[in-house]
Amino acid sequence: MEGHHGNPIVTFEAKLTKPNDVIEFTEHFLKQLSRSERLRVERDLDLHSDEDGNLFIRLDKQRAYLGAVELADEDPIRVRLKFSKLKGDAKNLMRQILEVE
Repeated sequence: MEGHHGNPIVTFEAKLTKPNDVIEFTEHFLKQLSRSERLRVERDLDLHSDEDGNLFIRLDKQRAYLGAVELADEDPIRVRLKFSKLKGDAKNLMRQILEVE
């Protein structure tokens, strides 16, 4: 894939199959966001999730390049976390993980 200016676009996909690994990774990943950003995602969970149990997060590409994890809408890194394979209601699981300190 190529971007608008011919630059390569890299797609990365990883699948974690053990429920404990999924929860541990997701908690670690979301803890990289500030508390206020996690609260924002939780507050707007209907905008960040779908009925198939996916949680969608858009990260600031430039800040990520510098090692920071921040939400962004413009030219983002798109992340999808799938909760549908875990036991329980997907949105409740998302809320629980977003609330972790």
